[in-house]
Amino acid sequence: MLAVHLLIIALILWWIRFLWSRRRFYMLMLQLPGKMGLPLLGIALEHLIKKRGMTFRSEFMDKHGSTVLSWLGPVPLLVTRDPTIIKDVLVSSECINKSSHTVSAMNNCIGFGLLALREPIWSVRRKLMNPAFKTNVLLFFFPILNDETKKLVTLLDTFIGQGETDVLRDILRWSFRVSIKTTLGSDVHDDENFKNNKLMESYQSIASIVTLNTVMPFLQNNLIAKVCGIEKRRLKDADLINTTLKNIIDKRLKCNSENTSLHIPNTVINRAIKLYRDGDISYEDVASECSIMISAAFETSGLTVWHTLILLAMFPNYQDLAYEELKRVFPTREDFEVTDEDMQQLTYLDRVVNESLRLLPAIPFLPRETSEDFRLSNGILVPRGVTIGIDIFSTHRNPDVWGSGAGTFNPDNFLTENILERHPYAFIPFSKGKRNCIGWKFALMTAKLGLAKILRNFEVGTTFRYEDLEFVDNFVMELAQSPKLEFKRRG
Repeated sequence: MLAVHLLIIALILWWIRFLWSRRRFYMLMLQLPGKMGLPLLGIALEHLIKKRGMTFRSEFMDKHGSTVLSWLGPVPLLVTRDPTIIKDVLVSSECINKSSHTVSAMNNCIGFGLLALREPIWSVRRKLMNPAFKTNVLLFFFPILNDETKKLVTLLDTFIGQGETDVLRDILRWSFRVSIKTTLGSDVHDDENFKNNKLMESYQSIASIVTLNTVMPFLQNNLIAKVCGIEKRRLKDADLINTTLKNIIDKRLKCNSENTSLHIPNTVINRAIKLYRDGDISYEDVASECSIMISAAFETSGLTVWHTLILLAMFPNYQDLAYEELKRVFPTREDFEVTDEDMQQLTYLDRVVNESLRLLPAIPFLPRETSEDFRLSNGILVPRGVTIGIDIFSTHRNPDVWGSGAGTFNPDNFLTENILERHPYAFIPFSKGKRNCIGWKFALMTAKLGLAKILRNFEVGTTFRYEDLEFVDNFVMELAQSPKLEFKRRG
């Protein structure tokens, strides 16, 4: 009996010590509105229950303020849509690192690539990989973009007269082909898993596992993951991806890629291989960098195109304006090649794409973690170890910034005079600051070229109403229901 009493006392003392070690987190609760949720789980279950109603965070901030505190499991989570606070975070050297739970979930599934690295390794790797995203490299990709988009337009042409069709998978397949060819080169053409779409499906599966493991960190425990069946699925998908990448990397290592006409020296794979040969990164890092770039690029670019088509179908007056601009730049709708010079003339399409990214950002939520105590411009001290969630979706719909029409599609939000009046951190589809998206130029180039060819050839329509869109909280933006589109041939 004495031993039991001593054990109880020891547990109580341990619990008091545990709570005391986290006192600064609890003090933060006194300064910010929010909710703790359930013990150990925080709001993880609520998050999963309300995934289909992502606007619950916006509604909560409408009521309590634009910066709130909650708990994701045992981890305090500060969530904000305030552009001033967002700037504090994104320009601070104390907030360079992504959430440790997100990083460990990525590392476990994809590897130690640029997207998941932490300081000080991240800064070094970013400088090493920057040459792969210079404008002169991206311009080499126009033939791939034109060729793959021509195939997509040919496919969409078969939907003429078929009524409304769900084209999301077709657009994602197009985006995946663009992403993997510009990352890995032509070597992927003959891979069977690429041709039968199993490679794309594995990347999508891995992305869903990363999301699940981030929201519910205890699932990263190997035993729990095995019991839930997640580990078996992860190993299967990771093995397929890694086998494909290894075959291509090994083939490239056997040749001088810089002397191969289809291989541009500073594409991601060639840049990574050069760094490997120079001893700057490991063999595993080569595969990780390629895999990370493919995973980060294809769904976001594909979703941007799809979301823009949906919104233009719902708001045909804006679609007509975009079409008139395209008709001026491309007088005939027959197969045409889009050049960089053409893209510079599509200023209205720029505004349309930006407005689509505002209302339906491909990445709706951005987690960062404080590496040191960090004081916000409003005076609140955020202790080391707190995760700061930048709610991009809610930021882009913040009525304090965007006015009473914050939730309405209106490309005029991106007229020059309107941009100048807004806080520069009110629109952050690719993040900002030191750790902004390394591939943002390529993402916009891909989306704009794809949309230019589609909208010049087709008028898109839908009976799905804008007000019926339901947003699902996920690693990438997801809609609860996939609106179908009808295609009519333009003259």
